[in-house]
Amino acid sequence: MPMLLAVMPHPDDEAYAIAGTVAIATAAGWEVAIHCASSGERGKRHDGGPTDPDSVARARESELRRSCEYIGANEPYCWRLPDGLLRDAPTQSPRLQALIRGGAPDVIVTLGPDGAYGHPDHIAVHRWVVDAWNQLPEPRPALLFAAFPHGLFLPQYFKCLAMMGDPPSPPADEIGASRWDLQIDITAVNGRKLAAVSAHRSQLPGGDPYALFPPGVLSGCLDFERFTVAPGSARPTGFPA
Repeated sequence: MPMLLAVMPHPDDEAYAIAGTVAIATAAGWEVAIHCASSGERGKRHDGGPTDPDSVARARESELRRSCEYIGANEPYCWRLPDGLLRDAPTQSPRLQALIRGGAPDVIVTLGPDGAYGHPDHIAVHRWVVDAWNQLPEPRPALLFAAFPHGLFLPQYFKCLAMMGDPPSPPADEIGASRWDLQIDITAVNGRKLAAVSAHRSQLPGGDPYALFPPGVLSGCLDFERFTVAPGSARPTGFPA
């Protein structure tokens, strides 16, 4: 059985970035393991539940499990590193190398170098994965980065800028991809993707799956999922189906 390893920063990142592709892959016989570096305990809670970090973390881990059920992935793993502080955390590249050697995935996927919209946690996880992959002996699994069209996440980028007061890195003109190597049509499974997003109810104002990000963002993620192949990586064969 072929295996996909997805390494994400927080619960819900898998839903927006790769849920459709995972649903297609698992239906075709792939095993999918999803690891999250953080439990997202600093996320603003919208479902009326307790807002202390431990309670938020437990809620978000439960939501991640539900999301994975909708798309057919294995029981997920959360490393419980500090949410919002991953760029200051010790590198997790050795952990990832051990995980890759032990699990022998055929394909690894994470977010791209822009972190979707410049989120420092997203970029930190991307760098850990790339560093770990670069140190693996040949033959290495294929390494893919989730890619989003230019402009799609710019509203969220500027929303983060307004909240943080300092420009995220990279700059605005580097947010989004101008090209991609794989474009997966997910229209046949976008209901399952929407269910995966909806599973993260604590993060959705009014429980509305379209409400977390600015208008147009989620709609722009429901037709295709796109990936770039990492420099030096082979293009995966037979993926996702």
